[in-house]
Amino acid sequence: MCELGYRLRQAREEQGLDLTQLAERLKVRRAILEALEECRYQELPEPPLARGYLKRYAQALGLDPQPLLMLYPASPGMNRTVEVPPKSRIPTRTPRRAWLWVLPLLAILAAAAFWWYSTRQEPRGEAAPVAPVAPAPKQVMLRVNSEPVGARVYLDGFLLGNAPIQAPVEVGERVLRVEAQGYAPKQQTLNLLTDQNLTVRLEVAKPPAAPQATPPAGTTPAPIAQPSGNTLVLRVEQTSWIRVTALDGRQLYEGTARPGTQLSFPLPVNVRTGNGGGVRAVVQGQDRGLMGGVGQVVQRRFGNPPASNP
Repeated sequence: MCELGYRLRQAREEQGLDLTQLAERLKVRRAILEALEECRYQELPEPPLARGYLKRYAQALGLDPQPLLMLYPASPGMNRTVEVPPKSRIPTRTPRRAWLWVLPLLAILAAAAFWWYSTRQEPRGEAAPVAPVAPAPKQVMLRVNSEPVGARVYLDGFLLGNAPIQAPVEVGERVLRVEAQGYAPKQQTLNLLTDQNLTVRLEVAKPPAAPQATPPAGTTPAPIAQPSGNTLVLRVEQTSWIRVTALDGRQLYEGTARPGTQLSFPLPVNVRTGNGGGVRAVVQGQDRGLMGGVGQVVQRRFGNPPASNP
């Protein structure tokens, strides 16, 4: 075990704390704390996040994080160890003549030690000086807004909450990460010296391309079928519950669709969804936009009923 992991484990065991309890308190996986204590740096994320985990873990144990951060290796494959210099050789026998000058030297050293010890003694009844308490680290206010609203906000790998959120944080270089289901996450490094108000705009994640089968040699691949002109296409951008029924009440589809799903139905139909902000409607080839807001229950009719014969 390296010195960094030894210090962390010793402090935790002296306080009678369990890794599972600390992982829940810090809102981080237990495997991250185990990797820090066992010096398995190659299992940790990128260095900025890993150093953030180490700093938070040290503070939770009541340790000063700076000496521990200095022990963290520059690259995951390096472990800092402490080398002990080899003991100098001591001759097994000393000539008798050597004691002729060693004895007077020892007497001088003993007298000097007694004098130093006497001058260092404190008068009785006088309290020992109290070591000054280190001031608390300076904090600034960080406010994060997101588009879409409700995205998860992480700072140094620890969950702060859902945007919009405002929290006091320590000054210094911090790693901010914002995530939302169905959107590409964004990560940036902040140099927090003053209060900051940020707005992070996430882009819709592109669905993975569906694999295409390779036709046998000597055959011509069939063209991809396109929806007819009188068709409704539902493009799912966020996980959404959807139910589609015909005007006569027949159920055409019901289920929970994942991002990237595309559903086609002949018009006219009734559509009901539990997440209007996650379903985009394309009617007869024209994009009508999202059916509603994120988490909003929406029911809409697309297409006109066929005209009755006179």
